[in-house]
Amino acid sequence: MYKIPKEEEIRKAIYKALKKHGSFDSLNKLREGILEELKKMNEFYTISLKRARILTARSGFVRLEVKKKHTKKKIKKCPVCGGKLIEIKNLNLYGEEVVIAYKCQLCNYRSKIYEMPVRYAFHFARY
Repeated sequence: MYKIPKEEEIRKAIYKALKKHGSFDSLNKLREGILEELKKMNEFYTISLKRARILTARSGFVRLEVKKKHTKKKIKKCPVCGGKLIEIKNLNLYGEEVVIAYKCQLCNYRSKIYEMPVRYAFHFARY
């Protein structure tokens, strides 16, 4: 039997895991660190990779490093946290506006058009 922790408990676990380890060089290692802290609160708690990534990206005290690859898919929402993307535009030689990149409002993810995340690194940001 498993239990799903509240968002507040997960944020505490993320903070403790990053404070303890400093950084994680993959999403799986981040999830293991968060699970380790959640198990101290309740042995039945669990978390998915997607929820760990989204809550960590939106937490505010984490600096996210994303390695990207070129793809043919066009993105509609942030591939990291699911937030709204702002189009970064520029003028071409004909004076028309063209989209050259995207930026997320929530997690500050940036990418050129047709780029998708492949690998994540999470670092504790000391403000």
